[in-house]
Amino acid sequence: MSHHTYTGGAGFKPAPAIRVGIGEGAVARSPDIIIAEGLGSCVALCLYDVLQGVGGMAHIMLPHLSECKSRKNSVPLPYLYADFALDALLDEMEKSGAHRHNVIAKMAGGARMFPVYNGASTSVGEQNIACIRELLKKKLIPLVGADIGGSHGRSVEFHVQSGKLVIMAIGRELMEI
Repeated sequence: MSHHTYTGGAGFKPAPAIRVGIGEGAVARSPDIIIAEGLGSCVALCLYDVLQGVGGMAHIMLPHLSECKSRKNSVPLPYLYADFALDALLDEMEKSGAHRHNVIAKMAGGARMFPVYNGASTSVGEQNIACIRELLKKKLIPLVGADIGGSHGRSVEFHVQSGKLVIMAIGRELMEI
């Protein structure tokens, strides 16, 4: 996968790329690019403060960590679970100068890769999507773009400079939201 297509002259430096694996999160400023590869039922949740130019991504694997709700500070991988990832990402973004009232959200992933999880009637991907939508609504963060669901995996690049989320999937056209 090529991340930089510029072929121009001397002195060109590609934007730094930050890779976010399962259960990881990152916050960056322009011109950084945050990348999550191989999203299946996982969701890449991207938050962006348009005015401050601060962006972040969480690579969320599961919707809830119910048994640890009362022990929030002891969650070893807060970005692994949707019910912790949003707050963790917002907190890190605020440390970098973002303001919650300026934040918008985009997300990609949440495919139906496995039939069910935890005896539920919906797939892990569908549960992740529903949980994230609910959390964003509670926090009054508008979801301005999404490429979610389906049965195909995705990889994403979040371009902090522009706030664009580029989605790549095998057999599908490149998408920008």
